[in-house]
Formats: sequence, structure tokens, C-alpha cells
Amino acid sequence: MDLTGKLRQGMRIFGSDDREYGTVERIEGDTAYVDGRPIPVSAFDRLDNERLYLAGDGARYFADGGPASTEDEIRVPVVEERLTVGKRAVELGEVEIRKTVETERVSVPVELMHEEVHVERVDVADGPINPNDIPDAFQRATIRVPVRGEEAVVSKQAFVVDEVIIDRYRTTEQQMISDTVRKERVEVDENYRRARNDFQQHYAQNRGVSGHPPFEEAEATYRTGFHAAHDREFAGREFGEVEPDLRRDWEASGSRGGAGWDKLREEIREGWSRARS
Repeated sequence: MDLTGKLRQGMRIFGSDDREYGTVERIEGDTAYVDGRPIPVSAFDRLDNERLYLAGDGARYFADGGPASTEDEIRVPVVEERLTVGKRAVELGEVEIRKTVETERVSVPVELMHEEVHVERVDVADGPINPNDIPDAFQRATIRVPVRGEEAVVSKQAFVVDEVIIDRYRTTEQQMISDTVRKERVEVDENYRRARNDFQQHYAQNRGVSGHPPFEEAEATYRTGFHAAHDREFAGREFGEVEPDLRRDWEASGSRGGAGWDKLREEIREGWSRARS
């Protein structure tokens, strides 16, 4: 049942077993506050004669250690980045296939027919001629005898004699994609405050003499070693292993008035040792 806008201050809250859990102190938007506990409107099942009834699991908002909180509660969101790798289609290159034209001389055998003329003179018996038989006797004449034959006729025709098949296929390969991500880390100084007196005593015994600055000016040195010992980057490593990294960061920061690492190393090591112990 949607009870948005129907809740009012002073309404009594009951569970499904008629157990009373308190009275609505105030309404802020879609949230009712009961003894300082924020209860969302969705946690209520029904309204009956100015009595609000919780849904089946609504009682969890009143259980110790449950979602309930006080007005003095401060929530600090801790943010970190996570790497997400996607894919997109890109042109990686191209394959160039060129087709050229070549010429070559070829010889094809062929049989050609042709006529030849053979002239033969034959002796015959002498005898008179009849002018009607040879009308053109004693006249100049040229006799032409056509000679026939075959000649080669060359033509060209294109034939498909071969083909090139271009096949494009897909393959996959696994790559390791690396990048840097950021994450927030919350540091609580409660443990350091408990160890601070010990650091003061250590400083008084070793440096707390005339000519040295007060502990408050040297405190950053102890704090550096103490926090480094709790840094997850150095988890499972000894001071001697991480000392080069700490020294580099310290000298780069120019802390403690530019004092050298060798002079302050014992204080940083003391902060590290007490944190690890």
C-alpha cells in the first residue's frame, strides 16, 4: 500500500504481531523518524485508525545493529575506481591485391589448303583446224586461272582459366589491459593517539635536549613511520625493504625543514616498529 504523504507526526507504530515500536517524531520527505531512527515509508504495510503497521520485515529497522542510526551518525563515502574494458571495431590495416596484364608470344599450328597450277605441254597430231572451233586463233590473249587456298585468320577470345579466392575470417586473441585506478582511503588517527605518549618519551630520551626542536615539530617524523606501517602497499614487508621508498618520498616532500634522512631515520623507524607491534 502506498502511504506516501499520509504519514503524520504522533502516529503510533505497530508490528504485524501488534507489538508497539514507538511514535513518529517527525516526517522528512519519504522518511519517518522514530527515536532518531530513519524509517522509509516503504517499510510500512498499512494505516488503520491512526496506527501504522510495519511490513513483514519492517521490524528490522528497530533491531540492534540494524539499519537504524542516530542523528549524530556521520557517514563518510569511500570511493574507488574500477577498470572497465570495452571493445570497439577499428580498421587495423588492409591487404592489397593487385592484378596486372602480361603479354607473351604463343604459336598455334594450323593446316592451310592452297591450290597449285601445273602447266604441261602435250604434242598432238598435226591437222587442219576449223575456225569455228578456235575463234580466237592468232589473237593475243592472256589466260587467267584463279588459284585458291586458305589463309590463317587470327582472333582473340578471353577465357577464365583460374581464380583467386579472398577469404576474410575473424580470430580472437587475449590481451592484458592495464591502467591505473584511484581509490580513497580513510585513515583514523585513534591508534596513533594512543601511541603518542610513547613517542614523546622516546623523543625526550633521544633528542629532547637543548638545541633540538620540541616534540610537536618532530611529531610528523614519527607519524610518517606509523602510517607507513599500516599502509596496504607495504603489507607483509619489513622496514629494511620499504626504507628506500620512504626515504625517497620523505626527501621529495622536504619535510622537517629539509633535515636529512639519516638524522631522522631512528624516529621514523620507531613509529614503524610501534605500529607493527
